[in-house]
Amino acid sequence: MTDSLLTVMFALTVAATAVMAGSAAIQGARLKLDLFGATVIAVATAVGGGTVRDMLLGRMPVFWITDLTYLFTAVPVAVVMYFVAN
Repeated sequence: MTDSLLTVMFALTVAATAVMAGSAAIQGARLKLDLFGATVIAVATAVGGGTVRDMLLGRMPVFWITDLTYLFTAVPVAVVMYFVAN
């Protein structure tokens, strides 16, 4: 694949991670979880599907351990969206 296509795919993946983390943090705030609980749920939601995929395919370590961009995206988005939802 070309470099520009890989860049677009990476950007969309990071954006999807942010959206999933944000939606889970909002739901955690609605359920009256504290900030830590909502963040844990948000990170699990954001990287959970890819983690299951990697484990089923035998890819170890999973993607978010080798590239911390996903955690560095999910955690701040979860914190911000938690406070927005409150």
